[in-house]
Amino acid sequence: MELLEFKDLKCVPDIIHPYTPALRNNNVPIVIDNGSYQCRVGWATSPEPLLLFKNLIAKPRKERSKKDTVEATQTPQLQVGNDIINIEAVRFQLKTQFDRDVVTHFEAQEHLFDYSFTHLGIDSENSVPHPVVLTEAVLNPNSSRQLMSELLFECYSVPGVSYGIDCLFSYHFNEVKPQENALIINIGYHTTHVVPIIATKTIFENTRRILQLKYPAHATSITLSRAEELLHSICAIALDYREELNRWTDPVYYEENIKKIQLPYSASLASSALTLEQQKERKRELARRLTEINARKREERLIEDEEKLNQLLYIQEMTEAGVDKEEIEKACAEYQIKNLQDLQKHINTLNMKIEKTRQKIIAANAAEEVEEPPTKQPKHNKMVFENEKAMHLFLQNAKKMRQDILNKKMTRKQKKQDMAKRRTAAGQERMRIISQLARKEKGNDDFGLRDEDWDIYKAISKDGKT
Repeated sequence: MELLEFKDLKCVPDIIHPYTPALRNNNVPIVIDNGSYQCRVGWATSPEPLLLFKNLIAKPRKERSKKDTVEATQTPQLQVGNDIINIEAVRFQLKTQFDRDVVTHFEAQEHLFDYSFTHLGIDSENSVPHPVVLTEAVLNPNSSRQLMSELLFECYSVPGVSYGIDCLFSYHFNEVKPQENALIINIGYHTTHVVPIIATKTIFENTRRILQLKYPAHATSITLSRAEELLHSICAIALDYREELNRWTDPVYYEENIKKIQLPYSASLASSALTLEQQKERKRELARRLTEINARKREERLIEDEEKLNQLLYIQEMTEAGVDKEEIEKACAEYQIKNLQDLQKHINTLNMKIEKTRQKIIAANAAEEVEEPPTKQPKHNKMVFENEKAMHLFLQNAKKMRQDILNKKMTRKQKKQDMAKRRTAAGQERMRIISQLARKEKGNDDFGLRDEDWDIYKAISKDGKT
């Protein structure tokens, strides 16, 4: 079995051929095989075309970051034909003049004509003084031919144009003695034409155009250029279809002629390369990270719920303090609350949600302490005392410091709970200050002009700090 490798061939730029006096003075016709895949251009007196390039243009897009610079006013460099060295690098900027084998984009066609005439060496000013023989698709629409003629006559001032079908040209050129009856299968880049010939005449009414289908599988591996390479280097026409099928049924013939293509792939890290202990450690690390992420999310959710609860309690206090009804409705609309019953329902739901989240946090912390292996506990150095009295003194000081810390935490926690309640002295004072602020005349919003205004925030702060 043969393993094929892609060559990834690059285009070679065309040279500008000499425009000899014999060509200039004899009005030698220019033959242009305007195919949807490749364009072949040459003189009628030459046995082979001088130019062979893909019928494509690439126009780079302007960079948005250079809109306001001088470079933005410059037209991006246009690449035509074999000037496009790497087609895949600009595949999203490629344009062609064809739409299903019919020329419809004549701006691109003009660029390709300019490229062809320039590389043939024609240097006559504002004209191409040579007749043109141009190929076209079978049953080409009259509108397309009319616009093509207009382009050649008006833009290039050619003396004459002759159109012909490429498959019929090939049929008459390759048949030394044309058959009376024949069937032409013209396999093109976009379409396939089936052209019958009966009594040496082409039967156009029975001609068929078959549109080719596109298969997007392996789009990143089998690019357009590689698909063309496979088509032109591997594919062949079977002269006898049944005989060819019989050959491929033979296992020996199959093994000798089958071709294998290895698509590129990215090799992933094999898990077998890690030891069992490394795999376990990786799983433990992943579990630890997930636990930390979940704990952080629970804490963030708890903070958000507590903040929302405080806001709802504040609205409830406003209703009891007799604040303006319009202000209360505006505050309720922010949380999509319809009435007082709905407000109380939201408060109860948030209280239950906060309590559940706290229980989850406590359970997660307890589980983490239990699961933590004893080997990871920090090692403490032993403390040495001069006598037993010194040891008891140290213990008393440590207990006292611990009790002071616990008292501070309890005091702070009690203040938070008191601030959340409505009937405490701190809550009533807070509501009195809020009511005074709400009673100010509307339209005279001068709060903050004096430094003492900001002391109110210290008085009504959540933590009750001064």
